[in-house]
Amino acid sequence: MRLLPRLRLLLARRPWLYWLAVAVCAAVVWLTMSSASASVQHERARWGATRRVWVTDAAVAPGEPFAANAVEYPVAMVPADAVAAAPSGEAAHPLAAGEVVVASDVAGERGLLPAGWLAFAVPADGSPALAPGDTGAVCGSGQLWCEGLVVAVTEVDYVGGAAVEVGVAADCAAALSAQLALSAVTLARA
Repeated sequence: MRLLPRLRLLLARRPWLYWLAVAVCAAVVWLTMSSASASVQHERARWGATRRVWVTDAAVAPGEPFAANAVEYPVAMVPADAVAAAPSGEAAHPLAAGEVVVASDVAGERGLLPAGWLAFAVPADGSPALAPGDTGAVCGSGQLWCEGLVVAVTEVDYVGGAAVEVGVAADCAAALSAQLALSAVTLARA
């Protein structure tokens, strides 16, 4: 119990001991911070060169506009088709928060329709509720015509009711066109 008063007396008579203790504490803190900083720099150097990529701010549904922030990523982690400039437009498919934006994530001038695909207006009566970006199947005359179909855009006005614009690969376009002429097309959710 008498140790504290003796310590105070010792420090009052010899202030250099107090300042020595302060210097030792400062040196320990400085060495710890310096070591941590060097460790971070070493790990950063291990990854090599970095490249600016664009990363989504939040989860995005197909057809919705999205925002992205520029972030420096190690070149080894950057996808080959990552966009170089700030993306503008709508999401071509669902995007997760923090996902690196690649060229296929951004819907082009044709909306959600992939390159090389064709869009058809299919009558919506009797079809399940489909939204932009949904995948489905085109059936007609008792058989499945196209698998992996992308529902490209929202409903549009159609003779006698509403229709859904549906994108199909070019190799399925002739079959879908023939089935539409027969009024025998049905959409199914995949």
